[in-house]
Amino acid sequence: MKYIIYIILISFFTISCTLDEEYVETYDPEQARLDSLKQRSDDIELILSYIEGTGLQTVVDTTEEGVLYSVIDSGDFEVYPENNDIISLNLAAYYTTDSIFYTNDSIDLVFFDTNDRSVAEYFGIVDESKFYVPLAYTYNGLGSFFPIISDHGYLALVSDFKKALGFSISKISEGGKIKIIMPSGNAYGELGNATTPVIPANAVLIFDIHLIKIRKWQKFVLLQVIITK
Repeated sequence: MKYIIYIILISFFTISCTLDEEYVETYDPEQARLDSLKQRSDDIELILSYIEGTGLQTVVDTTEEGVLYSVIDSGDFEVYPENNDIISLNLAAYYTTDSIFYTNDSIDLVFFDTNDRSVAEYFGIVDESKFYVPLAYTYNGLGSFFPIISDHGYLALVSDFKKALGFSISKISEGGKIKIIMPSGNAYGELGNATTPVIPANAVLIFDIHLIKIRKWQKFVLLQVIITK
């Protein structure tokens, strides 16, 4: 009888260990959807707090992808971007999260990128290995020609940023300024970005864009022809 009980106990212990070893956490698409909606709600609440805290007076609109943008300065009202124009711009980029933004009563943002040396100097993060020059690319309304080979090439990989840039910049003329605010789901999401620039998980991205020059493609082509001749 003792022998039989011993065998039963050993068998039970073996089965229990096997069950523990084979347990695998499965992906629940419905839970993932709910988590995404919850994060989106948290992002929007944070963004509204940012808008209120900064006293942003201009109208805030939204792209089809859910990225927010605002025209800060309409520009000279004379020269507007058209397809195939070469546009040059400066940017300053920041991120924030719930844990950063709500740490005190101030507006807490983390500055992480610019191509404007004066801005870099203001924040005390001048990198002498970088070229502080305007970002130039061929405008096509979608931002899809944004240069990937540059110190700011990471922007070319954030598709919703390119779309928001192309769409919102069509609302201003030369000299104008816009602000783009990206909920985390439109940027790097729950994974963040581990490479340069390092962005934490669930971070809202904010870009201040200054359209400093528009070179009309017809004039640019004509100049090339004259130089060739």
